[in-house]
Amino acid sequence: MASGGSKGLRFYGVIDADSADSALLEAQRIDLVTYRDLAAVVAPAPYVRATPGDAELQDFVRIVDALSALGPVIPAPPGTVFRDQSVLARWLDVHYAKLHEALGVIDRRDDGRAPYDYVRMEFGT
Repeated sequence: MASGGSKGLRFYGVIDADSADSALLEAQRIDLVTYRDLAAVVAPAPYVRATPGDAELQDFVRIVDALSALGPVIPAPPGTVFRDQSVLARWLDVHYAKLHEALGVIDRRDDGRAPYDYVRMEFGT
């Protein structure tokens, strides 16, 4: 990642583009970068190397939870930032088959677990 403070895209995860809800996108202040039938969920962020703090992790969990209520979501590692839309679209292209397959696996899973496998963190109130 670059060390400058240029604008980048914080990457929250991948969803099926058809499951996107414009009201949710607006309420969560997030946007989509689409490639075929996949959509990367993003928000503007500085393009710098940084470890996410509690506020960023809480924001990440809130957004992924809201997305998972609408359908399967493949969460990105918290704190992932892409340089721009073209780099992210290229990444979606390269990983399209595996991402599409992963969404199908998550969608078919019916065991009552959340559709992502990360350890929930307790945040201070």
